[in-house]
Amino acid sequence: MPQSKTSIPRTMKLHLAQLPKLIAERRSTAIFGVVIIAMLWGGISLKYVQDIRNDEREAERTNRNFAMVFEENVLRTIGEIDKSLLYLRRTIETRQDTDDFHTIVNTADLLSEIIVQVAVIDASGIMRASNAGPQPAPPIDLSDREHFRVHLNSAEDRLFISTPVVGRVSRQWSVQFTRRFLNSEGKFGGVVVTSLSPAHLTDFYNRIDFGSSTSIALIGRDGLVRSAGGGSGGFELGQDLSKTTMFQRAQSAANPTFEDADPATGQTRLVTFRQVRGHPLFVAVSLDRNEIFRGSRAEFQLNCLAGLILTLIMLAAMERILASEARARQKADQLQLTLENMSQGIMLVTNDLQIPVINSRCAELLDLPPDVIKNPPRFDRLAEYQGTGSASHKTADQTPKPAKPEQPSAQIAVAERTMPNGNMIEIRSSRLPDGSFVQTFTDITQRREAEAHVARLASEDPLTGLPNRRVFRATLDDLCRRHRHRWAGADRAAFAILFLDVDRFKVINDTLGHRVGDMLLQEVAKRLESTLPGSNILARLGGDEFAVIVPDITSLPDLEAMAKTIVEAVVQSYEIDGYQIRSSVSIGIAVGPRDGDDVDELLMAADLALYAVKADGRGAYKFYNRAMNSDLNDRRELEMNLRDAIERNELELHYQPVIDLNRNVITGFEALARWNHPVKGMVPPAVFIPVAEDSGLIIPMGEWALREACRQAAQWPNDLRIAVNLSPVQILSPNLPDIVQRALSESGLAANRLEIEITERIIMEDTERTLSNLHKLKEIGVRIAMDDFGTGYSSLSYLRRFPFDKIKVDRTFVSDLAEGTEHIVIVQAVVSIARALGLTTTAEGVEIGFQREYLTALGYDEAQGYLFSPAVPISKVPELIAEWNSEASIAA
Repeated sequence: MPQSKTSIPRTMKLHLAQLPKLIAERRSTAIFGVVIIAMLWGGISLKYVQDIRNDEREAERTNRNFAMVFEENVLRTIGEIDKSLLYLRRTIETRQDTDDFHTIVNTADLLSEIIVQVAVIDASGIMRASNAGPQPAPPIDLSDREHFRVHLNSAEDRLFISTPVVGRVSRQWSVQFTRRFLNSEGKFGGVVVTSLSPAHLTDFYNRIDFGSSTSIALIGRDGLVRSAGGGSGGFELGQDLSKTTMFQRAQSAANPTFEDADPATGQTRLVTFRQVRGHPLFVAVSLDRNEIFRGSRAEFQLNCLAGLILTLIMLAAMERILASEARARQKADQLQLTLENMSQGIMLVTNDLQIPVINSRCAELLDLPPDVIKNPPRFDRLAEYQGTGSASHKTADQTPKPAKPEQPSAQIAVAERTMPNGNMIEIRSSRLPDGSFVQTFTDITQRREAEAHVARLASEDPLTGLPNRRVFRATLDDLCRRHRHRWAGADRAAFAILFLDVDRFKVINDTLGHRVGDMLLQEVAKRLESTLPGSNILARLGGDEFAVIVPDITSLPDLEAMAKTIVEAVVQSYEIDGYQIRSSVSIGIAVGPRDGDDVDELLMAADLALYAVKADGRGAYKFYNRAMNSDLNDRRELEMNLRDAIERNELELHYQPVIDLNRNVITGFEALARWNHPVKGMVPPAVFIPVAEDSGLIIPMGEWALREACRQAAQWPNDLRIAVNLSPVQILSPNLPDIVQRALSESGLAANRLEIEITERIIMEDTERTLSNLHKLKEIGVRIAMDDFGTGYSSLSYLRRFPFDKIKVDRTFVSDLAEGTEHIVIVQAVVSIARALGLTTTAEGVEIGFQREYLTALGYDEAQGYLFSPAVPISKVPELIAEWNSEASIAA
């Protein structure tokens, strides 16, 4: 039997036949895996490079924005200090008849949260006055100080800012701001000085989260650091940078940003210098370079770790594929799982526009339905599926689409898209050598919001959210330029600016606290925004000052109507933190180009108009006219004369008797302030009292009147009382009870002989604060009278709540009694109300016998007026008392 041939089993043939195909499939799978790994690491590397570049750009932009904000803070501080210096210098130069610098310094009221010391140095360099240290300040030789010698050796009138020095009076580090002043002969008379803590200039650092690695400084042109703050490794107070490479680079270019290495530590920092406008100063912002890339490097490490894990998984998967397709599929699933946990969306698009790789994050960012991840369409049809996910219901035409790189030579294309939900998406497209490309999608919403926040810091008022002074001035300057050539030489009203000042805000802020003051400004801003048309520009200039730009005037009557609407809106009462606050607004209006064709002229015109409103009583509006320049000078002269009169004791009190209508005897006197000007003669109280209230002189003048009236009344018979009027500022002062108690103790006057008179307007300003002070006065034993009753808006509820002892009916009601007007009803009603509440009634302005008889018949207790006696000097009071006593004896 012949031997059979060896044959290959059929199954083996099949395996052999399929072997080339299996090898080819596995080879293509391995190649595909390598491509994926290359794309992954290429994407990670490209993203890292782009992140580094973006971080550098962001850091430079942030440094510049911070420097701009810092510059504005420094300019605002320097401007406020220089205004105080100019005011102090003007006060000294206008009072050449005295060398009592101590009194000038301590009455100038220049201290604030910025200015910590005010001093005067004479022409010999001897400090003659200071509000710091023991008072009066002993003379100290400061002739060696730079801030004195720079003015001694130069006739230039300029603001000088010193290097940080340790004050010989305060014993603390401070920066000196000085200006020279002239004596009566026009020669150098000395230097006025204000001191500022260096920490104040960088204090705003604590209110903005710069980060621990950022430092800021104010540097003079001489290279000395005036102020420094922020993290470590930056600038130090008093440090001399003049010979450093960093400072030389800063001076060689305009507002440069560059990297600088610390020779001591080798640390590299990103430094931005910015010239302070109008001053020999730089602001500097320094950031540790390592901190710039911290986030990118951390993310790169995380991505590398993820890439390494992906690479290992894919390599293991390819190795497993050679043994088992099932195990290869398992590794592919692991790869997909890793992609699903990436923070960015990722998409691989082949050269035939297939999408073999796409993760869920990509679908989430692009608002794709979930089934697209399982079965991706062609890339050119992907837009058809957008807007059908859970994030949006918009059509595909309204949704941002992924973009294929158009230029084959462009390796990386970057684009930004705004999604329908408002999110910002950054799309990076990286082309691969085989014609495919990778797209990554990153949500950059928070980054853009942070950039917008920094930009707002430089242009927005942080308290109200309104445009700040910088934006207001830039807008007005642009408006002036556009109209300057169009209406050159024309007396035309094309646009306008309105200066708004919240009346009595300082009183509210000082008595109720800065928190309530800030809340009031916010409420005022809201009312103004709701009142003004949308085309107008509302800004807050600082403090209680607002401004409005009306870019297009239809007519002056319409502009006047708008101003009236603003006044009516602001005057409505405010409910703030449990307080019922009433305020008003004064408005000065300047029209361009009629009142000025540049910014400074218009601002001056509006400011003069505002000053004129305040001079006439506030709570109104005025258009600028050229006569206001003269009015302003007259008012300023009157204020200076009044200040001198208070210091020289030129004011005096006159006393008008109060008559008991039933017994026909004097029951007391009302003290009234009088000013006998050495040149102008008697100045009416209606003229100088408003000036005193606006300038703050009403406080020392009111305290003087209270002490003097108590002192004089203590010498009268014990049954006579003295009535003193108090201003709103005094009534709201928290230390009013102490002032009254001290006046009584010093004079020896019994408390029940003192009568405090307040007007209806005062009790409407701040009910709770006024009520608290009046109750404390009643505890002392002082009597309380409501003056000018009937001229305000008080109700019976106020008469019941407030501890009044007396009601004084205003003279306007008494004067009309003979004519039988409706005022008779009011005069009769007051008696009935007073009797029901147990109050004494006094009628003011009684000038004829009929009025006296009528008031007596109605049951009025007291009266005062020219029928009995005008207000007389203190020298005639004894004679007046004796005269009425003798008449009473004869009648008896």
